[in-house]
Amino acid sequence: MMTNENKLETAKLVILFWAELAIELLLGFIFGRLENAGIVIPTYLHVFILDICLLIPVFAYTIKKGDSIVEAFEFKKIKVSTFFFTILLVIVAQPMVMLANVVSQFFVPNVMVQAVDQFATESVGLTLLATVISAPITEEIVCRGFFTNRLKKVFPFAVAAIFSGLMFGIIHLNLNQFCYATVLGIIFAYVNRASGSIFTSIEMHMVFNGTNMCLLFMMNAVMEAAGMDFAKVAEQSRAASSTLPTTAIVLAILSIPSFFLVRLVIRAIAKREGNLETK
Repeated sequence: MMTNENKLETAKLVILFWAELAIELLLGFIFGRLENAGIVIPTYLHVFILDICLLIPVFAYTIKKGDSIVEAFEFKKIKVSTFFFTILLVIVAQPMVMLANVVSQFFVPNVMVQAVDQFATESVGLTLLATVISAPITEEIVCRGFFTNRLKKVFPFAVAAIFSGLMFGIIHLNLNQFCYATVLGIIFAYVNRASGSIFTSIEMHMVFNGTNMCLLFMMNAVMEAAGMDFAKVAEQSRAASSTLPTTAIVLAILSIPSFFLVRLVIRAIAKREGNLETK
């Protein structure tokens, strides 16, 4: 049974999450109005501004409570072996993440594919800096460093991981990214518990975003060279394709060993970081 103190803490965390969501929606509204007025804000600048705004509430709350920033957000060093095992974790988790992505596409388009043409017309370097460096750091500090670490003091860890994963999915504001971001968010929470450090989920997030962004840019370039619109071709294929169910079934089968491999890698990380007894 939750104590009054835990209930109060939970209520504050819920309010903070809604504040984060309100910030994102407000900025989206402002940028939309500016675009309607003929003032276009590049995607990378949108991301940089949003990241700064999202960090303010969680750092302000932590400082107000008098908590150590390093300890509260778990900014702790990881071993070299953990660094490489974390990259391996990104690889073995792919079937589960891809399954969530494919399932969402039964209902909605792939958001990143639809946006890649816009990314390509802006600064590729700054877009990669925003999506591969800035966004992962910010989102991990907010979702794992802040929400997971505080929720796990109130709820069992599995509940905290799921809640923070759902929060991570929700802040993407679309069904496509919500599905696979939620899966990733839960994995991120567990790998951080295994390592005792937020740097593992930041690394995973960066590798995941970096790999996908580079693939999108390369595929877009190939399509352009062939005189085709990548986003349009992808959406037409998705809408008319009869292969989505087959792809989903194959990925569902592959997700079974993927789940167990993810557990094994997380356990290996916990062992190397001396946290095995809690996993």
